[in-house]
Amino acid sequence: MTFADVFSGATTTGKISTTMVDEVVESGRGYATGPERALLGALLFDGVQAFVAYALAKSPGEKARFAEAFNWVMDTKAEEPFSFNGTCEALGISAEFLRLGLANATTSLLTEVSKARRNF
Repeated sequence: MTFADVFSGATTTGKISTTMVDEVVESGRGYATGPERALLGALLFDGVQAFVAYALAKSPGEKARFAEAFNWVMDTKAEEPFSFNGTCEALGISAEFLRLGLANATTSLLTEVSKARRNF
């Protein structure tokens, strides 16, 4: 059983795809190791998932979740261990590259929704 199986609630019949998390946790990049690496991988996965999942939020609760994820990801000055920058550094991931990818992904989502709304 992989790290993703434990934290995603996956079963043998309905596995959630979390290949990125497994790759990050099992790679040797960054300085975090063992359980610390698994924790930081889960933190990053949760933040990225919330950023993308709630980008099109309509309810106040979902908008608040997106705002929290957005502020965590876009805070370029924070260097604490559990900040986005600190987490990416510990896992050996380029924070700027991931930040740019998330911005592009949410922009694509918003573009697709606006195109769908224009169909009369």
